[in-house]
Amino acid sequence: MRVMNSGRARAVLAVGMLAAGGALATAAAFTDHADVRIDLDGSLNRFDIVTAGGVGLDPQTWSPETAGWQQGNPDAVPLGAGDDEGILISPGGSVRAVIAVKNDSPRLNAAISLTVQDPTPRGSATDPATGRYLELFDQLVFTVREVDGPVLLDHVAAPELTPHVLPQVFATGEWKKLEVTIDLPDSVDNRWQGATTDVLFSFHAVQS
Repeated sequence: MRVMNSGRARAVLAVGMLAAGGALATAAAFTDHADVRIDLDGSLNRFDIVTAGGVGLDPQTWSPETAGWQQGNPDAVPLGAGDDEGILISPGGSVRAVIAVKNDSPRLNAAISLTVQDPTPRGSATDPATGRYLELFDQLVFTVREVDGPVLLDHVAAPELTPHVLPQVFATGEWKKLEVTIDLPDSVDNRWQGATTDVLFSFHAVQS
């Protein structure tokens, strides 16, 4: 998500997924001599995490369409306003989105972790013409909760974000909706006027 605190804004709320793979192993013992060939097919033993969602959706009534699920690895799936202007946020304001995440693995259950980050951080860089900061990410505050479920991140300031493992194990085909709120505190002053940031919600799966 690219966010600006006044003037024109450009926002892209993106979701990235990581797919991983595994293989089975087996052993056998025989009392009689024989030539034995064992073929192990690990093609179905892989992680496949897909997502859907967008900004401004009703978390209670929205559900992803079958064709709406998308891969986000290696490229992020944009969930923003759908144009180059993006989303405007002012001090004291919020941006709300709903993100669905699904374990689409053929066979493996998975624990899924969520990482919120700025994929293109600019630190304390300033505009040489105005002296204002260019980067807004560190000023944002994040709340993420499962729809009708527990709070995963509770008003966590961007510099304090760490990867968070969702509490349940996702069976094959299981999915959850996450309600995301991004706040810009009203204490953010004109030093950040015109600043923007990208926000990447990245999901990673591990075998459970």
